[in-house]
Amino acid sequence: MTALAGIAVSVGCHTQAPNPPDFGYARSPEGGLVVAYPVCPGTTVSGAEVYADDDFTTLWKAGGPRPPEVAQGLFEVGSDAGFVREEVPLRGELPEGFYVSVFEKADGKEDDGRDGWIDLSRLDGARLGEGEFMTHTGKVMTRADIDAELTCA
Repeated sequence: MTALAGIAVSVGCHTQAPNPPDFGYARSPEGGLVVAYPVCPGTTVSGAEVYADDDFTTLWKAGGPRPPEVAQGLFEVGSDAGFVREEVPLRGELPEGFYVSVFEKADGKEDDGRDGWIDLSRLDGARLGEGEFMTHTGKVMTRADIDAELTCA
């Protein structure tokens, strides 16, 4: 991971989103962490990486989405069920705060997507309804709200 990893990058669907657009996150019924990544029509998620905020150490990395919902931006961190390749398995607990970087595929080309900050302390005591996700700003959003942040070309 380069020093630029902490900077949000907007490529792929050429967005005019908030800086940066919010990623959503919530606990799965099993206690895992589900991420809702905003995507434009015609763009798919091809992989994801979780890295520490202090030294950019990769904590988990996977690629090749299995089910359609993963390609559409909904995936569980640390789960090998969502991706074909788990290049760096998650070992241990996730830290309280970390970055998620997503890789996108559009028009047959793979490219870096956006990075998003995850603050697990925001989930402490949060009451999320079915289909709702927390954001790094503390705002609760639905998946449709998350995707609507993007202005897709």
